[in-house]
Amino acid sequence: YPILQVVCHSVNCIPRKYISPREIKFIPELTPPVDPVFNYLLEEAVAGRVPVYFAAIPLALVVPFSEDYHPEDHPVGKQMIDDIFEEWGRGDLKFMWVYLRGEQFVVSDDYGTLAAAKLGQPDYLPCWILGNPHLPGVKEIQGPMIPDQVKKMLFG
Repeated sequence: YPILQVVCHSVNCIPRKYISPREIKFIPELTPPVDPVFNYLLEEAVAGRVPVYFAAIPLALVVPFSEDYHPEDHPVGKQMIDDIFEEWGRGDLKFMWVYLRGEQFVVSDDYGTLAAAKLGQPDYLPCWILGNPHLPGVKEIQGPMIPDQVKKMLFG
């Protein structure tokens, strides 16, 4: 099936052209490094062996898995971050998946969302937490989720 390619400006999205999924290009610079801990925890959460919580986490406690990966340095990554920032401004929040490492929560594949959050500087970020959510400053902890809910959320 063809996909409608869209260019978003502010609140209005303007259709540009239809493209086939075969025409979608892989952009190596926008591929985040693999985080084996995140992958393991996500697999364990799907299997029901790691609990998943929802909470509001202070921005200061959220760090990227890789300090060297910067999607904002690529034009397509920058546009993605700007779009996420605008969506948040309209109240369409993106929830990040994180896990606790020491005294911080690690983001492994939601770099664009984290970069958008850093633009807006909110006090708290809505996050799905793989494992322990209990750290000073974390608010509105909910869960753990029922394992079937985790599967449904990830796979529909």
